[in-house]
Amino acid sequence: MNGNRWVDDRLAALDDASEWLPDTAGARARLRDLDRQARIKRQWAWATAAAACLGLLAFLQPRACAMPRGCFQRATENATQRPVEAAPVAENANPAAAPVSAQALKPQAVAPAVVPTAPTRGARNYKESGSADARITCEVYSDYECPSCAAFYRDTMPLLIAGYVQTGKVKLLHRDFPLAQHPYAKLAAHYANAAGQAGQYDLAVNRLFETQDIWSVGGDIDSQLALVLPPAAMRKVRDMLAHDQRLDDTVAADQAMGAADRLRATPTLVVVWKGNRQAISPIPSYALLKSYLDDLLARQ
Repeated sequence: MNGNRWVDDRLAALDDASEWLPDTAGARARLRDLDRQARIKRQWAWATAAAACLGLLAFLQPRACAMPRGCFQRATENATQRPVEAAPVAENANPAAAPVSAQALKPQAVAPAVVPTAPTRGARNYKESGSADARITCEVYSDYECPSCAAFYRDTMPLLIAGYVQTGKVKLLHRDFPLAQHPYAKLAAHYANAAGQAGQYDLAVNRLFETQDIWSVGGDIDSQLALVLPPAAMRKVRDMLAHDQRLDDTVAADQAMGAADRLRATPTLVVVWKGNRQAISPIPSYALLKSYLDDLLARQ
C-alpha cells in the first residue's frame, strides 16, 4: 500500500471545517466552571491534609522518641508484655477496638479506659499540683533519663503550669515510667519521690531533668541533688534511699497505670476529662495542646 496516498485519502474524507465557528462564550463558561471545581478540590485537599497533620502530630505512636537516644517502650519491658495500641476515638468505645483518627484532637475524641485506681485523693499527693476541683487533669508519664521528657519539662511544662495549672483550669499529676533500657531511671524516680516526702519534689524533679546529661553517665544522682536541696531534706532523702523499701510502691503504681493506659513511649500525656482518658504521644507543641485544652474547657 502507498502510505502517502492512504493518508491523502483519509484527509480528503474528513469534513470541511471552513464553516466552523468557535463557541467563545461557551468555552469561557466551561473554563470558569472547571476553574471553580479545581478551587473546591484544592480547598478540600488542604483541609484534609491539615486535619491529618493535626492528628498525626498529637496521636501518632512512634517506635522511638524524637531524640537520638530513643525512649521506646518495648513490649517485654516494665509492666506489660502485650502490644500497645493507640487509644480509640469514640466515647464509650472498647479501648482496644479502633485506631486514632485524623480528628483525634477534637474533644469528642476523648475515650474512656478502664484503669486501676491510683492514690491521688485524700491527703495531697506531692506529685499533684493545681486545683483539686479542676475540670481537666493532665497526667504526665516520664522517664528521668529520657531526653524527650527533659525537653518537654524544659519547653512545654512551664507554659502549661502558668496557663492552666496556676489558674485552676487543670490539675497536673506526675507519673513515673522508667524504661528498662535506662539503667538509672528508676533510681532517679526513687530520689524524686524521697525528695517529695521531704517537701522538695518539684525542686528535685527540675534538677534531675536539668542535669540529665551529667548523672545519666554514671548514675551519680546524689551529688546533683545535694547542690540544690536543703541539707536537712537531703539527709532525709539519703536515709529513705537506704532504708525505706516503700519508695518503689509509687513507681510500681504508676507503671501499672501506664500499662492500663497502654503506653509505648515517654513522655506521654494523658488528658482526663469527664471521667474519660486520652493518651497523647508524642506530646504536640504547646500551641496545639493549648487549643485542645481550650476546646475541652469551652464545652459544658
